[in-house]
Amino acid sequence: MTYQIQRLKLGGVLDQAIALTKNHFGLLFSIMAIVLIPYSLITSFIMLAVLPTPPQMGASSEQLIAFQQAIAKNLPLTVVSGLLSILIVLPLTNAAVVDAVAKVYLGKPASALDSIKVGISRLLPLFWTSILMFLAIMGGVILLIIPGILFAFWFSLSTHVVVLENINGGAALGRSRKLMSGNIGTVFVLGILMAAIGFGIGMVAGFVPQPHVQVILRILMQATMTILSTAAMVVFYFSCRCGHENFDLEHLAQSMGQETATVSDEVDEF
Repeated sequence: MTYQIQRLKLGGVLDQAIALTKNHFGLLFSIMAIVLIPYSLITSFIMLAVLPTPPQMGASSEQLIAFQQAIAKNLPLTVVSGLLSILIVLPLTNAAVVDAVAKVYLGKPASALDSIKVGISRLLPLFWTSILMFLAIMGGVILLIIPGILFAFWFSLSTHVVVLENINGGAALGRSRKLMSGNIGTVFVLGILMAAIGFGIGMVAGFVPQPHVQVILRILMQATMTILSTAAMVVFYFSCRCGHENFDLEHLAQSMGQETATVSDEVDEF
C-alpha cells in the first residue's frame, strides 16, 4: 500500500499512523511480543507475587506500614527491573518499531527480526544521545524551567534521527532541533492526544478486578498504544523532513528510478 509521504498537518499524521498500525499490526505487534511483552509480564507477575495488595482508602496505619515495609524490602528488585527497562527493553523496542514503521511507510520490505537487529545495533548510540538530551533538558529546567521544556520539544525527534539516519550524540540533537523548527505546536498537540488515549486505555484496564488478568490486559493495550504513538511520531518525522528538505520529492524521484530500472530489466528479459 502507498502512503502519503509529504508535509502533513495533524489530521494527516493521525490518519497515516492509524493506517500503518492497522495494515501492519501483525508485524509491529510481533516486535512487542518478542521484546516488550514477555519482559513486562514477567516483571509484573513477580511484583504481584512479592508485594501485598495496595491498601485501599481508609486502611489502618498498620496496613500502610506493612505495605511500605514490603516496598522497601523489595526495592533492589524494583530498581534492577526498572533500570533494565529504561536502559535496554524500552529503547530496543522503540528503535525496532521505529525502523519497521519507517520501512513499511516508505514501501520497503520489513521483518520483526531485522528491525530488532537494527534496534540492538543502535542501543549504545541511543544511550549516549539520551544522556546528552537528559543533561540538556535538566540544565534547561534549572534555568527557570521554560528552556528545559523548549529543549524537550527540540530534541523530541532525536531517537528517530539515531535509528533512521545513524547519527548520534550532539549531532543527533542538532539534527532534531533543525527538523522541529516550526513544528513544535504540532508535536505538542500530538503528544496530548496520545497521552489522552493512553490514559483512557489505562482506565479501561483498571476496571478488571482480577489482578493477573488486569496486568495482562494492561500490557497488551499499552503495547498497542505504543505501536500507534510510535507510528504517529515516525510519520511526523518524515513530514518534518518533507517540509525542511523536500524529502517527498527525493523519495518520489527514487521510486520512479526504481520503477524505470524494473521496467528496463523486464524489457531486456523479453
